[in-house]
Amino acid sequence: MRVDSDLREMRSVLKGQLADWVSSRFPDGTSPQWWLSIFESLEVSASPFREVTPDRRTEDLNLAVEAILLAVKLGGVRAAIGAYWMLRIAALALRFDHPVSGIPQILTPDGSAEWALHQIPLTRERAIAESETRRDEYLNGGEGFYAPVGGEVTLTGEVAFSELQDVELILSALPWVCSHVKDKGIEREIRSWLEIQGDL
Repeated sequence: MRVDSDLREMRSVLKGQLADWVSSRFPDGTSPQWWLSIFESLEVSASPFREVTPDRRTEDLNLAVEAILLAVKLGGVRAAIGAYWMLRIAALALRFDHPVSGIPQILTPDGSAEWALHQIPLTRERAIAESETRRDEYLNGGEGFYAPVGGEVTLTGEVAFSELQDVELILSALPWVCSHVKDKGIEREIRSWLEIQGDL
């Protein structure tokens, strides 16, 4: 399988040189599906249920962070997808009886939550307003509401996701780390978003 061989190659790439490898491997760019396959493979590999060495687990967690950040930077995945996966990998790192050593700050509960909060594309007020508009469209039977699952189809046939959907995706993942966040400011920001989640 191509993703398996790609992942083997990625593991041998020196830290900080992943962007060069991706651009030479995929001169025409990568698909979101490829990035998601890489994230999923790294998540499975680093799972506490897999018998791998602590060093391999740390390497895979670090590679997951580098891949997520690069995918967002290159536009390979939307920032909300990156935030969702960063929170997901951070939550995975919390599942070990003993803390995993050698992981970057962004993979801690505080680091992943802070980064994810910065990827939210709307203010709370705007998210609520857009949610009300969407609700009105549904109640009035507007065609826009009945777009394919996941977003609206553009003229090029691609699915366009709304900023509100991105907000909802990030909010769905924040609870995975919220109870472990130590910084009170970050915790307050998370809770202020989660308080409006039911209104969206």
